[in-house]
Amino acid sequence: MARNDKDELIRQAAIRVFAHEGFHRARMETIAHEAGVAVGTIYNYFESKRDVLLAVFEVEFEEQISFFEGLRKSGLSIPEQIAQILQGHFSLLRERTELAQVLLQERFNPGEGFKEKLSNFHRKVVERIEALIQEGIDQGWVRSCDPRIIAPALFAVVQSIGSWEMIHSGTVVGGLFQTAPTELADFIWNGLKKGDKR
Repeated sequence: MARNDKDELIRQAAIRVFAHEGFHRARMETIAHEAGVAVGTIYNYFESKRDVLLAVFEVEFEEQISFFEGLRKSGLSIPEQIAQILQGHFSLLRERTELAQVLLQERFNPGEGFKEKLSNFHRKVVERIEALIQEGIDQGWVRSCDPRIIAPALFAVVQSIGSWEMIHSGTVVGGLFQTAPTELADFIWNGLKKGDKR
């Protein structure tokens, strides 16, 4: 098995363990058992449990950033890009529930030395949203506003839906993640668009 394949095997096993046990209770032995490898094998790829969690976040945030970059080059209008971003986010919450659970729960309880790294990951995503808003202003789609304020606000609004579901243990999820992309796209676009844009 190639190194990247083994990395991914361990990362996916860690996601399952972290989702069910939480980062702080999870043990490397449990991750190794879930991955079907020896504990020592994990240490060939990761120095610590914290590094495994960082790898989970890093891969997912890199995928998000790549997705944003792809949208920028797609030729889609600003409202269409917003809709695609929301569809992608809520598809993750629906289809990869264990990963979404880890990303949400550890976001609110970062360990020592982890907060700064996590902040950097979030900052990169918010910067892409800021660039999208600025592009919308430049192209005449978006009303005059300060993207440095609007971008983190939009990021927080979208993240709050997943957080709400986690806090309420699935009691409101029903069709929430199905309708959230359309509802939020309308909500966001109505707040951003110039008066003559539909």
